[in-house]
Amino acid sequence: MKKTSSPHQTLTSTDLWFPRADFRSLPIGGVVGGLLLLLLLACAPSQPRGVLSEEKMTDVLVDIHLAQGMAETQGDVDVTRFKYIQAVFKKHRITEAEFDSSMVYYSGRAEEFTHIYNNVVTRVQAQAERLGLETATQDQFASITNEGDTANIWLGKDFACITGNPVGCIYTFQMKTDSTFRPGDTFIWRFKSQFVARSMNNEAIAQLNFYYDSDTVATVTDLIRNSPKNELRYRPNNALDSLNLNSIVGFVYLPPVESADPPKPLLISEMMLIRMHKPEPIQDTKPQTQKDTLATDTLAADSFPLKKAERLTPLQMRESQPKEKKINVVKENPNPIHPDRGIPQRSNRRKK
Repeated sequence: MKKTSSPHQTLTSTDLWFPRADFRSLPIGGVVGGLLLLLLLACAPSQPRGVLSEEKMTDVLVDIHLAQGMAETQGDVDVTRFKYIQAVFKKHRITEAEFDSSMVYYSGRAEEFTHIYNNVVTRVQAQAERLGLETATQDQFASITNEGDTANIWLGKDFACITGNPVGCIYTFQMKTDSTFRPGDTFIWRFKSQFVARSMNNEAIAQLNFYYDSDTVATVTDLIRNSPKNELRYRPNNALDSLNLNSIVGFVYLPPVESADPPKPLLISEMMLIRMHKPEPIQDTKPQTQKDTLATDTLAADSFPLKKAERLTPLQMRESQPKEKKINVVKENPNPIHPDRGIPQRSNRRKK
């Protein structure tokens, strides 16, 4: 007797997803090809060809930072820096073009680049201390907190990568003021900068803009070339010293240049914004005592004024001194009297 299927018959998972007739009818080559395709897609690299992996990029950036620090201790910094960075490329067996492409790729991916640079900063500080290079802990502002008359009020990220292409050629920040700001505050924007390679067009622009009441704007601008340490200092003048500050806007701009030697990526790190309050005027806290008017006999002083002694000149002082009188005593008589000769006549005395 032939078995008929019931309309309410339950299908198994094998019958639902892999019918025997269809699975057996597939060619073996097609199955193998599909499995290989899935395997290749799973193993495909997440970054395009010519871009370094995150681990490789971290190693290269660490060596570049250390090379930069060692070059600063030499005489000709520019030449030494170029030689050291080229030695880093040779050590890792990469080209400068591959490094530039990798910097452009990772600078457009904030999460991946943040992870890379956090590892770079940790490793650079550890190795710099072992090599005796300068680290952030030796900075005079490193121990400043965000409170007090002198405070680090920076709230942005500690580093940024600026490239010479139109997409990533600028880094900017904006800060709104609060009740901790006072009229007359002084500001210092400090950061370290480093071009990853040498170029004749390595020049960036750093600027701070201060927006006050009554639409008043003050600006400070500086150029970033080869100096690893940069500072933009701002002190309000007398006209702005009493105005309230509303906001601060700053940026670092690397102008794109179309040439055979374009500007290299610029690394900005260890950013700080130092705010210093205007010193308060010193008040005299010494208690003032009232003068006793009865202690002085003003009537006697006013009624009998003393006559001031006149000052004598040296000549008058010399003439006022007593003089010694001299008496001339003649011991011999010019006309002696001889008894035997008598008194000589005046006429005889003249003839002689």
